[in-house]
Amino acid sequence: MDKSKVISSLAFKFIERLAVKGIGLVISVLLARLLSPDDFGVVAIMTVFINLSQTLIQSGLNSALVQNKDVTDDDYSTVFYITFSLAIVFIVLLTVFAPVIGRYYKNDSLVMPLRVYSLTLVFGAFNSVQVAKMQRSMRFKSMMYCTLTATVVAGIIGVSLAYMNAGIWALVVYYGSNVIVTSIAMLFVEKWLPKKVFSISRAKVLFDFGWKMLVSSMLCTLYNDLRSLIIGKRFSTADLGYYNRGQQFPNIISNTLDNSIQSVMFPALASAQESPDKLKAMLKRSMSTGGLIILPAMVGLSVIAEPFIKLLLTDKWLPCVPFMQLICIAEANIPFASSNLIAIKATGRSDIYMKLEVVRRIAMLIMLAITVFCFHSVYAIAVGYLISAWIDVIIIALPMKRILNYSIYEQFKDNWKTFVAAGLMGIGISLMSYININYVVLLGMQIIIGVVLYMLLCKVLKIDSYEYALNAGKKLLRRTKNS
Repeated sequence: MDKSKVISSLAFKFIERLAVKGIGLVISVLLARLLSPDDFGVVAIMTVFINLSQTLIQSGLNSALVQNKDVTDDDYSTVFYITFSLAIVFIVLLTVFAPVIGRYYKNDSLVMPLRVYSLTLVFGAFNSVQVAKMQRSMRFKSMMYCTLTATVVAGIIGVSLAYMNAGIWALVVYYGSNVIVTSIAMLFVEKWLPKKVFSISRAKVLFDFGWKMLVSSMLCTLYNDLRSLIIGKRFSTADLGYYNRGQQFPNIISNTLDNSIQSVMFPALASAQESPDKLKAMLKRSMSTGGLIILPAMVGLSVIAEPFIKLLLTDKWLPCVPFMQLICIAEANIPFASSNLIAIKATGRSDIYMKLEVVRRIAMLIMLAITVFCFHSVYAIAVGYLISAWIDVIIIALPMKRILNYSIYEQFKDNWKTFVAAGLMGIGISLMSYININYVVLLGMQIIIGVVLYMLLCKVLKIDSYEYALNAGKKLLRRTKNS
């Protein structure tokens, strides 16, 4: 695959994710100011069941469509009919069991919203095929316009309902309309509709790869959402609201980078799967460039968490600050964990991927169990997540020595300077918090000085990925100007 196409696609995907998350952040801030932590907590519980359903509906087949070398239009149609049928099944199940879920969490107010929210599973099933098709053709610029449109439209609807005191319905309609508008927008752009074709033989081929990805995705989704279920049941929906709000801001940064890397690098690496040296080189560049961006962003956000929350969400959300700080450090692992996982997927070794996922989630569940049963504290759960996140990096890196001859030591050697630069930058701006000035002024100073200090440190330490990113950015700007 052409190197310039990969770079430009990655840039467009990153811009798309950044713009979507940025607009989403503005919308989220408005919603957080208008709604209560309890509202966010209740919707967080519903979202867990929607996420689990969506993972089962896709069955790993969307990844199989991207990874498989010889995909035909019949394959897309076949996958659509499978995911559409499963979506109907899960809508029925959620509709029937919504009262049971409401009673379990002693909150009947989530019953009808959950039933309505589940209807978006049909659009999600269709959209998963659309996204796979556009990813294969590297149409990330078109995807950017579709998701941006959906975010703006859904945001206007959600905020309007919040102003009208719609409570949790404002959040349900916001999240639901986002999926629906995205699917409709991609229909106009991609102009793909399923044909009246269903191939059992092709379904078996795709599912041979997909079922292993399903197990992996299911374990990942269960683990990520299990904390929300435990906090919502063991503590309160308000505590869950604070935890999720503290999680949201680091996730905006980490998921922006993670989704960008996965969406672009997966098809790019898959195209180079028969050349181990090329694959390793692409992996190293993906990891180092991701670390260059994510590490300082997470360290910086953890330092400025308190004035940041006070400015955006007001004092009523200050209890989420410790969660935000802990999760920032945990989510800084994204470029290292994600890049290795994509490389394993791209080589077609879904068997290793599945086994790895089982080991990872067992380790994480052990840590979660320790924090839940030994400490009656939401903060302990967050600390446990931080510890398990970095243990996870080690577990994921272990097979890379055998697969691509890229050991943990070599990965650390390639990235240690970035850790040092981010750490020194964090120490520098944290010392500024002792200055007795207005918190808004302090926040602005910390951001500006943090960026400048980090860039200087990258220069001084001669970080290779920093120079690479600068040169790639200049080339992209020149290409954009000339086009």
